[in-house]
Amino acid sequence: MKLRIKQIYNRLAFFALFFILILSSCDKKGVNPIPEVPVNLYINLNLPAYQNLNNPGGWAYVNGGSRGIIVYRNFNTFVALDRHTTYTPDSTCAIGVVDEENYFIINDPCSDSQYSIVDGTVTQGPAEWGLRPYFTSWDGGFSLQITN
Repeated sequence: MKLRIKQIYNRLAFFALFFILILSSCDKKGVNPIPEVPVNLYINLNLPAYQNLNNPGGWAYVNGGSRGIIVYRNFNTFVALDRHTTYTPDSTCAIGVVDEENYFIINDPCSDSQYSIVDGTVTQGPAEWGLRPYFTSWDGGFSLQITN
């Protein structure tokens, strides 16, 4: 009987230690450093400011999100990414800018990190987090909705 209790105790101690090790080895960066702010925007693609979005590969800056939004048209879908960059998010310069020579890249002027305009993923560090994406809904005409 004492041997059985000792075996149970040893197994419980093993599992407790196992779970402590698992929890302590978890990635500590688990939360996106960019604040989540409510977004519910409607964009009229007929307006001159958004004419670039009428063609695949076009992009535009839009007010909203944490520090502005970059909208990119990828054929018949749209991508909306927060401009607030993720490496030094507390810096005032942490605002993504579309590269004038390579429109597929968004540059972080603070850290020289780069992000893909197609999905916001990091293409060059030191940033580890991608840009915060938003949902888009296009009616097939001239109305685009951006939400989170």
